[in-house]
Amino acid sequence: ELASAGKPANLQVTATIETLKGLAGAAAGEMEFSLPISSTSVQRMACDCSVTRVLLNQESVTIDVGRSKRVISNTLRKALKIRDGHCRWPGCERPASWCDGHHLVHWIHGGETNLGNLILLCRRHHRMVHEGGWQLIKSDRQIVVIAPTITFGLPRGPD
Repeated sequence: ELASAGKPANLQVTATIETLKGLAGAAAGEMEFSLPISSTSVQRMACDCSVTRVLLNQESVTIDVGRSKRVISNTLRKALKIRDGHCRWPGCERPASWCDGHHLVHWIHGGETNLGNLILLCRRHHRMVHEGGWQLIKSDRQIVVIAPTITFGLPRGPD
């Protein structure tokens, strides 16, 4: 943050709307100098960033570029830091300056960008939610953490 005067770093992620929505069979996201990234990584990055819409035709020619839209405004980010003070994962005390704003109901799924739907999560816990399958539920003023379910294959029958 110091090198960027408190503003988040700028990186370009190219993804289809299907990837952003996390639909099955959607293409992976792309970043310069990176291997393809999963839809869950794209969603985590889109959780607290500036989004610029760039429309391409079937021949990958740019046909429209929208304005950059801040998903979480600076004013809302300040209120979030004041309210939460640190990562909201139970037992985590990482300071607000180390945290991302996280939509409890992701905006791509109709969640609103307001204080009631946002919490601070440190990068570790933000990754656990998006890429690790952990879930968070807001109950009164507490956050309830739900571990991912692990499904094991059925044992093979006799050969």
